[in-house]
Amino acid sequence: MVTERVGEGVAFMPFHFGGHYQGEDLRSKYPKGADPYVLGESSNTAQTYGYDSVTQMQETKATLCKISAA
Repeated sequence: MVTERVGEGVAFMPFHFGGHYQGEDLRSKYPKGADPYVLGESSNTAQTYGYDSVTQMQETKATLCKISAA
């Protein structure tokens, strides 16, 4: 998606999707009527294994990527 909301030179990928985890459909685990409206894989499963050396928290909001013209 091309938008002015993301700065030039920045790649953005939505990360608050639910309903799938590592290719598995998890909708059967949601209470009746509580399925996510938009299904998708969390981008956290595709991110780097990096972590903050001070807090030991995983780094799930930044990673390296390579973008090529289609």
